Amino acid sequence: MCAPHARCRVQILAPLCAILLSALAMPAGAQINDPKYADYLLVGQFGEICTMCEATVLCEAGADVPTHKAIPEQGSFKLYYLHTRSFWSQVATIREWFIANFSAKPLASGHDRPVTAYSVKNGVWAERINASAHISLEPALLVMGDGYEIDRVDRRWRKTGSHATLGYCQRLPLWESLATIKTETGATGRGSR
Repeated sequence: MCAPHARCRVQILAPLCAILLSALAMPAGAQINDPKYADYLLVGQFGEICTMCEATVLCEAGADVPTHKAIPEQGSFKLYYLHTRSFWSQVATIREWFIANFSAKPLASGHDRPVTAYSVKNGVWAERINASAHISLEPALLVMGDGYEIDRVDRRWRKTGSHATLGYCQRLPLWESLATIKTETGATGRGSR
């Protein structure tokens, strides 16, 4: 026990300060903005897709990466709307970012977030599927809860666990895509799950 209160505070605060200073002295690993991930699908200017960011990704059969400026009015494709992370997933982010100050491995291994998948066949929109997507940098995959995955490096679209390519994927402008989704399905952006 500490007799003088000031001495007690020093004994308690000194180790905490040492931990904090050692974490600050280490290279910043809490953000995944390593240049080796810069060309991955859904990596932004400041690294991995943020916890509060949303994205729309279009996948279609073919030998080339699609280059649509918006959701096509005709054709057959799969559209994924990646929502912001859930409340508890957001809470887990605090722990992940703290640990990432010592090792970036937890962030690179990814996180789960809600995704809505829309199938469009010959311009006709089918029932949407609400699922969970796992987004990781290592391995570089977007594993969608509807049985498909996207390679984040070459943007190949395939059945989960398969190596046979079904087609390729591209990111679409979010706000225009959400407007089209609302027009086609009546679903709005956040909370439409």
